[in-house]
Amino acid sequence: MKKVLLFRFALLLAFCFLFLGRTNIQAQNTFKEIDSFIEQEMRVWRIPNVSIGITNNDSIVFIKEYGSESIKVGASSQRAIHENYLLGSISKPFTAIAVMQLVEQGKLKLDQPVRNYLPWFETSNAALSARITVRHLLNQTSGLPKNAGFFTPQSEQQSAIEQEYRAYLLSLTINEAAIGTTHVYSNLNYQILGQLITKASGLRYADYVSTYIFTPCGMNNTFATYQQTQQHGLRAGYQYLFGFPIQSTFTYNNNGIAAGDIASNTEDMCKFLRVLLNNGKINGDSILSASTLQQMHQPFSNRYGMGFSIGDWNGLHSVRHSGLTRNYSATFNILPNQHYGIVILTNINSFSASRSLTDGVIRRLNNQEKKSSLPYEIYLRYGLLALLAWNVFEFALRLNKWRKQGFAIHFATHFKAMLRLALNTVFALVWLIIVPIFAELPLSAMPAMQPDLGYGLIGGAIIGVCSAVIQHILHSQAPTSPAP
Repeated sequence: MKKVLLFRFALLLAFCFLFLGRTNIQAQNTFKEIDSFIEQEMRVWRIPNVSIGITNNDSIVFIKEYGSESIKVGASSQRAIHENYLLGSISKPFTAIAVMQLVEQGKLKLDQPVRNYLPWFETSNAALSARITVRHLLNQTSGLPKNAGFFTPQSEQQSAIEQEYRAYLLSLTINEAAIGTTHVYSNLNYQILGQLITKASGLRYADYVSTYIFTPCGMNNTFATYQQTQQHGLRAGYQYLFGFPIQSTFTYNNNGIAAGDIASNTEDMCKFLRVLLNNGKINGDSILSASTLQQMHQPFSNRYGMGFSIGDWNGLHSVRHSGLTRNYSATFNILPNQHYGIVILTNINSFSASRSLTDGVIRRLNNQEKKSSLPYEIYLRYGLLALLAWNVFEFALRLNKWRKQGFAIHFATHFKAMLRLALNTVFALVWLIIVPIFAELPLSAMPAMQPDLGYGLIGGAIIGVCSAVIQHILHSQAPTSPAP
């Protein structure tokens, strides 16, 4: 009998050893693949630094910093894993959670007009703006235009901030048909929500999220003011200059942080993702009820819920958000059915780069087709540089030819000549429309967010139009009669 028991016990041990050993080997191999993939993508996208964290419901399973040991801005050096990045629009989920906490406390109501809480919230059409509710702001269905999201008050006193918002809102025209029906992503929605949090709680936005979200989640290195962020330091940030990363710094104020510019690192973000994976719970306590969190994760329009994007990612149910600032880009992606979440932080200003990294990691974790996205954004920047160089060269040739003719001005007005001028002018200006659409940024914001594209497009358009006009003048010159 003892021999039989010993035999069965030995079989059980062998099975556990083989099963657990195989699982560990598979995990190790997966993480090695992720290592190689990230290092390859960093070279392709020319990303100076990448920080990645992968967590399940209980703990971090993988966390690593890649790239050069860049110096932290504004603080002494610490372990790379604790170095902060700006999150950009990943700030929006924190804002949405803060709003829903106040809803649970009865201090805000989702379907009450915003003007009930903020009397200064009024656009050019008072009747329309009175219909916009808290829910509309959360769902990004308020009708406020996307380009309005690049306005930020510059004042520091609350009364002056409200006056700036009021003056700006009065200049806006909103789409009546879009209210409550059409998703239009605008940072202004979440800036207004930040003001609602301050009004309903009696606390500054930064104090509220720090007290009721960051601290309960154990996010001790996450900050929601410019001053705290600078005190504790950031990874050096970079902007693309026609595909090549150039180190860059910028300042911002605290009025836009509810929509972007919270600073954090992968370790803290993994703690936040674990709270979301565990239905709002942390160490037995809840920062938000499971039913409220589930409500936030229900897509209303264009796969956007309340501060989260929801939908399939390579066939897997996904809850996610991405963020972009002038010098940083970031993504997090929770796969609830697989019971893990991923956060990727980079110090380069590219949505495409961070999304490509996230996609590749998910594919490797789930044994899907291991393909990499082509860096179309880099190619676009190279192409724009080549086009700009060609335009400058062509402009110089035409200008020199015109100089040799003494800058004589002849302007043909017949149909064929005017049609040629119009077509050349349209061709010079069309890039001002196409590239902003591709970059998902209004042209007015591009010089700040993507300076090579912004200034390159504007400069190229000016040179192109001038070149087209000179070409028209040259073609309008009367032909020289041949010598007898």
